[in-house]
Amino acid sequence: MTIQTPQDLVAILDELFPGFRDEWDEDEAYGYSVDYTFHAVFTELAPVCARFLAEASPHTLKSFCILIDEFVSSGGKKENAVSTCLLEHASHVGIAKTLKPYLSQAAKSELR
Repeated sequence: MTIQTPQDLVAILDELFPGFRDEWDEDEAYGYSVDYTFHAVFTELAPVCARFLAEASPHTLKSFCILIDEFVSSGGKKENAVSTCLLEHASHVGIAKTLKPYLSQAAKSELR
């Protein structure tokens, strides 16, 4: 998966979880117009992620975890976004147990 921009991330999430497009509002709720961030995308995903994962096939779940692993291993803004906006809230939003078996050790270390 090659994700260079937040727009790329939205497109991939929409492929993995078709219902994500219904939740995503180009981040207008946070006052962005076109220049939203990776943080904004994961912030929108977190509250609905448990529902998407419950409906996902095993292949989709593994693909999503590969995406997470890639973000964690890339460092910088990508790592910070997935860690602070999704992984650190994984238990709170009910996805930690679902994700844990499929994540790399580095990503698992960010789970809360």
